[in-house]
Parts: sequence; structure tokens; C-alpha cells
Amino acid sequence: MGDGFERLNHDEVVSIEADTFKKLDIANTFKVRDLITAIKEFIGTEGTTEANLYHQGINCEVLKFSAQGWKKGKVRLALEFCPDEPLSPLDEIAEKLQQFDTL
Repeated sequence: MGDGFERLNHDEVVSIEADTFKKLDIANTFKVRDLITAIKEFIGTEGTTEANLYHQGINCEVLKFSAQGWKKGKVRLALEFCPDEPLSPLDEIAEKLQQFDTL
């Protein structure tokens, strides 16, 4: 439960405010995979399949704060969601118990 965000499935549906993605060719209500496709088209990743973008990943190098120098690897896209309110009071209790387990 860390920061409250959970990865969305590629077939789940998201609805956003009208002006959120002005430069992307996407409706206000869309499946996660549609947003990833719109991002792919916007950044011009010709030859890169959707599977590469959110399953296998695409080759890259990352300069992380915790590492010395560039690290080669892969990066992939994901959309995560965090509800404004906990789903139930039990979720809050489980999160507090989890905090005690890490002490």
C-alpha cells in the first residue's frame, strides 16, 4: 500500500477533465491502453510496439540519484491510480498494521 497508488490494468477506463491532455489525440474517457498509444504517437516512437512500451520495456540508460554513473536497462510506461479517499476503513487499519510491521 506504500503511497496509495496502484497500477491500472490496460483495459480499465479512466475519465479526465477536458483540458488535461491538450496535445494528445485522446477523448476525455479512455482505456489505459488508449492513453499509452496516444503518448506513443505523440513522442513519435515509430517501430516501437505497445507491448514494448508497457510489458517488455524499451532500451534506455538512466542516471539515478542513488547510483554512480549511467545504468543500462529498460523503461516501460504504466498508469497508476490513487483514490482521494480510502476504499474502506479496513484499508486504513491494514496500512497502519503494515507500518508497525516495518518498525
